[in-house]
Amino acid sequence: MMRKLMVGAVAVAALVVPAASASAASAVSATGVGAGAGAGASLRGWSGLSPQSTELPGFGNLTLAVDARSRPAGGGSGHATIQHEFFEPDGSWQGTVRIEVDVDCLRTDASARTAVVTGTVRSLTYTVPPGTPQPPVPSSEWHPETGFSFFLDGAGNGVAGGGSSDDGDGQARVGWSGVPDFNDPTAPPTTVKCAASAPGFYVIEGGYRLHARG
Repeated sequence: MMRKLMVGAVAVAALVVPAASASAASAVSATGVGAGAGAGASLRGWSGLSPQSTELPGFGNLTLAVDARSRPAGGGSGHATIQHEFFEPDGSWQGTVRIEVDVDCLRTDASARTAVVTGTVRSLTYTVPPGTPQPPVPSSEWHPETGFSFFLDGAGNGVAGGGSSDDGDGQARVGWSGVPDFNDPTAPPTTVKCAASAPGFYVIEGGYRLHARG
């Protein structure tokens, strides 16, 4: 049976994506992450994410892939994909929501412990099992800003089993601002360019590497 889909903490139509933990709900602003990344800086990687430090039963598979680069004049370029697969209690696949993002900003702090990537949503798509009604999708004009934030280890790494002493528990973390409800034209934005939510997900598989130059 179809359930309601939550993207971040905002309802759209269909399955369920839990929001990041309340303890990480405060915003990380661009000013808190420094004025920007130097020319040639990049953040790349893939990870499996969880609301807790281990896999959470019933949560499904949440993954984030990022390939972001800074620009000499500021801002950024690249691509990010966040995807959530859902499963029934018996293990059968229930559906997948996938969001593609065109990067417009990469910012880091001088210590290489924090990074922010933002961009505009290129597309939000659902894939469901055969015979399941297809959920509604956004219009072709729906391209809100969304953002990701990263706690790293000071050497530019954020990998499963490691992290930053700044995150409170020494584990690599990632945050996501979510996206506004595309069914509500009055829904406010969830973030702005070069700002993102505080890291609220744990990196439980894979990781990221920041190359800071400039």
